[in-house]
Amino acid sequence: MTVETHIRQAIDRVHEEQAAIDGKQAAYKRFVTGVEGVAVETPTSQRGGLRTGPAATVAASSSGGSNSRRQVRERFAETVRPHSTADVDDPETLLETIGAELSEQVAMALAPQNMTGFTANLKQGVLSEAAQRRHELRAMERALDREETSLVAANDAIDELLAWIVDANETALTDCGFAALRARHERLDGFDDQCGTIAHERQSLLHATTSVDAQVGITQQELVNCLYDGFPVAYPVLSTIVRVEQICDECQRAIRAHLVRRV
Repeated sequence: MTVETHIRQAIDRVHEEQAAIDGKQAAYKRFVTGVEGVAVETPTSQRGGLRTGPAATVAASSSGGSNSRRQVRERFAETVRPHSTADVDDPETLLETIGAELSEQVAMALAPQNMTGFTANLKQGVLSEAAQRRHELRAMERALDREETSLVAANDAIDELLAWIVDANETALTDCGFAALRARHERLDGFDDQCGTIAHERQSLLHATTSVDAQVGITQQELVNCLYDGFPVAYPVLSTIVRVEQICDECQRAIRAHLVRRV
């Protein structure tokens, strides 16, 4: 008897996402370190001195904006962007990616056509948005760890249960005595209760929220919706439990039929 549980596939998917989150966390760490090293600009430190009027506009346009803002864009392109666009179907510009990751306000402030320098407030704003994203990534990491733990526990329990059924089915019901049939039926009752426990624990997890420092929260349901998009089933564990319960019920009906004939 072979039962497609989809749980192993789900575990593999979680491992892929964990690797992606680890990579993005490392990328943000490098980005923050790079931004911290970028010099803050003052009006007199930009392009050799303070300029006003048309000359200033021409100078800014020809240089592609301030040097420090360009450095920040380059740091982002080298670190975070590859991890942000890895699963994006439609190509997007660097500023679009910055907007998606760090907010539209930061993207506008860092745009080459922006005449404002890389001020202390702008630098703090970039670092603040990056810190927020790092918190979100840590919340995602914890939620993925909880998902992995839940999937592995369910998979192990169901594998053990199915292994027993397969082994028991090696002995035909006609070769079992009355007591053996009763014992097998009772064991299947226990499996049904075990499936109910797994389902209850799984449902409780789906309603849970994972937070970091009480600042960022992600519900397990949101995570599951994203993780298993495109899967044959939306809920790998719960759909497997339903199938296993059906198998147990079929086995018990067959046993009861034999018991009735022997009464």
